Amino acid sequence: MLPAIIVLGVVTTIVFLVIRVYKGGLPAMFTKACASACFIGTACAAFSYNHDDFNYGILMLLGFIFSLLGDIWLDLKYVYKQHEYVYTTAGFICFMVGHCFFIPAMFSDYGKFKAWYPVLAAAICAVCAAAVLLTEKALKMNYGKYRKAAAVYSFLVSGSLVTAVIGMAVTGFSTKYILLSVGAAAFLLSDGVLSFIYFKEGGNTKVNVVINHILYYFAQFAFASTLLFN
Repeated sequence: MLPAIIVLGVVTTIVFLVIRVYKGGLPAMFTKACASACFIGTACAAFSYNHDDFNYGILMLLGFIFSLLGDIWLDLKYVYKQHEYVYTTAGFICFMVGHCFFIPAMFSDYGKFKAWYPVLAAAICAVCAAAVLLTEKALKMNYGKYRKAAAVYSFLVSGSLVTAVIGMAVTGFSTKYILLSVGAAAFLLSDGVLSFIYFKEGGNTKVNVVINHILYYFAQFAFASTLLFN
């Protein structure tokens, strides 16, 4: 079942990208939702093979559900442009909540947990969030009314990467945390491209859209596949 769902996810993602680039609108939103449902399906199939990490699995699944919701809301901003701010904000919030599940899922699975791990992670993430705001003009970005949301989201998405990297070191470079680190890095890069699409003049290009979504779906399927490993 798992290989079939992954293949379906890849095919659906390709179909979505073609529709998104050449047509857009509701067809793109519906196919995007289908592609995102496939990484949830991948996670469920992987979880069915491995019940040992119950807390990790449940937290990750909740993160994937909020990611799916975020995908839908963010694409609806292109369909109902009069409500762009509402849908964009809703999308941001859903992805923030998603990372609020991903991060504790990783921490819960370290095996050896020390209080300074989240402190170190928070300090690094605060630097990342500050860097996003401080480089706004240098990168010719304009976050506008989303400036605070961009800072909070940057803190959380970098939190997933930092938490995964710490976990990789703590677990002796286990397969799970290598996948999580690679996936989290792809997630961060995806959001970097997305910020160009949303907040930089001339950044909403077909190339950027394709790169953004390839990185994003790679990240989510990498995250989902970690439910196979203890």
